[in-house]
Amino acid sequence: MSILKHKATRWLTSAAVLMGVAVVGPVATAPAASAASGCGGSVIDTLKHYNYNGAHVATSYLYWDGTYNCVVSDKAGSYYGVSSRMSLTIYRQGGGSDPDYGYFEYYAGPVKVNGRNTCIAFELDMWSTGGADMLQDRVPPSGYNHCD
Repeated sequence: MSILKHKATRWLTSAAVLMGVAVVGPVATAPAASAASGCGGSVIDTLKHYNYNGAHVATSYLYWDGTYNCVVSDKAGSYYGVSSRMSLTIYRQGGGSDPDYGYFEYYAGPVKVNGRNTCIAFELDMWSTGGADMLQDRVPPSGYNHCD
C-alpha cells in the first residue's frame, strides 16, 4: 500500500472511531435498566437495601428463567451514578457461586447460578465513596431460599 493511501486509511479510520465515540460515548455511560442488564426470565423478588444510617442505597432484582437464578443490584439515592466499591455474589446451596466486585456507577451484576433442584442466597456489600463499609446484606440473613 502506498504511503499516501496508508495515511488516508489511518485518517479515515481515526475519524470514524472519533465519530463513533462522540455518538456512542454518552449512550455507553448511561445506566442500564435492570431487565436489560443481562438477566433473563422474570423478576421473582425485589429487595431494597439500606445503609447503616437507614438511607436507601440500592435495590436488588432476583430473576428466574426456569434454569438460572440471576441477580442485579442497582444503586439508588446519592450513590446512583457515582463510582464506589460494590460486591454482589449469588450462592447455590451445596456449592457454587458467582461474584461481581469492583467500582461501579450504576449497578453490580449480573451474577447467576444454576438454580435447578436447589436453593440460593445472595449478598450485597457496599462501601461509601470514602471507602467506609456501609452495607452488608445477605438474603436471606441465614440459610437459603427460592428453592426449585
